[in-house]
Amino acid sequence: MDKYKPKPAFPRKKGGKVGGKKGHDGGTLKMVSSPDVIKTHTPEVCIRCGQIHGAEELMVRARRQVFDIPPPRIEVTEHQVLDWVCSGCKTLNQGQFPQDVCSNTQYGLRLVAMSALFNNGYNIPRNKVQSIFSDLYGVTLNGQTLQAQNEFAYGCLAGDEAHIKTQLLQSKAVHYDETGFYVGKERFWEHVASNKHYTALFVHPQRGAAAHDADISILPSFHNWAVHDCWSTYFNFTGCRHAVCGAHLLREFAGLVESGSTWAQNFHAFLLDLYERSDKGRATVLASERPGVIQKYQDLLQQADKEEPPPISRQVGTGKKPRGKPKKTKGRNLFDRLSKYQNAVLAFAFNTEVPFSNNQAERDIRPTKTKMKVSGCFRTQYGAEIYARIQSFISTVRR
Repeated sequence: MDKYKPKPAFPRKKGGKVGGKKGHDGGTLKMVSSPDVIKTHTPEVCIRCGQIHGAEELMVRARRQVFDIPPPRIEVTEHQVLDWVCSGCKTLNQGQFPQDVCSNTQYGLRLVAMSALFNNGYNIPRNKVQSIFSDLYGVTLNGQTLQAQNEFAYGCLAGDEAHIKTQLLQSKAVHYDETGFYVGKERFWEHVASNKHYTALFVHPQRGAAAHDADISILPSFHNWAVHDCWSTYFNFTGCRHAVCGAHLLREFAGLVESGSTWAQNFHAFLLDLYERSDKGRATVLASERPGVIQKYQDLLQQADKEEPPPISRQVGTGKKPRGKPKKTKGRNLFDRLSKYQNAVLAFAFNTEVPFSNNQAERDIRPTKTKMKVSGCFRTQYGAEIYARIQSFISTVRR
């Protein structure tokens, strides 16, 4: 068993009620005031004397509503251009097809959007997308058609992608994260920058600074709070202020506590206390209390420095100089990060713009992991780029 296996960041409360909580909208089906179709059910004859219903007034005694999907069918719209000759000057006036109607037969925008949504938003493999359209609509979409529809959506969303990045650059806090995936047999990385309204994804062969030095990343131009998981690359960009995810730290502390670390247990309690005192990261601790918070932080660092063994030099052979970096325990590595990035760790408690965790970014890259499990790798980098832009748009619009 891996004693450092990730654990939930926040302790689970015991004894809570099962099911939806008070105020939660369970999505209960409710009657609507204006149904699309009304069907009446009237007795034709009197149940007592047998008289046929005639001019007698009808009264609505009760209503029941059935919510269902209309029979799916493809709607074909024919466009005709009509010409006419002016009776005065005899000039031939010719009608023109709409700009988006460019061939004798083509699929409409709604069908193209649905195809792209199924493949990218719902992570449905292309052969299953073909089956859905065949089963529901009797339409045969070959693989090349699906690819063309994805490329068309990708081109249409270029302006939306630029708008999303512009909005993120103006945000007070943006979450950053990355996850690995494969293009063929090559390792690639998907990077995300997001807040509660906008999501910007991009792919790159590199995980580190090379990815963010490219024009597709907003990080070099970002000047507010960058929230992340303490990946060292992010700190290379000094034009913004940095905040470290508290949930990541809590999980690391929990792993060390299981191996008997006292300092990690005390640091875990300290961070959770700050979380509660700052209204779960939505507010800040009182200004008068901040010197005490910093002093407590320093005291815990001193305790950690005493408990954790010092780095061990890597000996290659007798009489030879050590090679490589000295070997450190997981606790010592965590101590080093806590010492180096103290301001970033405490940022959530001292700044209202900074959230406690980086869960927003983690949620925004999770669909990519699902897609990898369902559909496998991407065949080309271009295909991965198409997915990233479309998924960015879908994630943003859903909010």
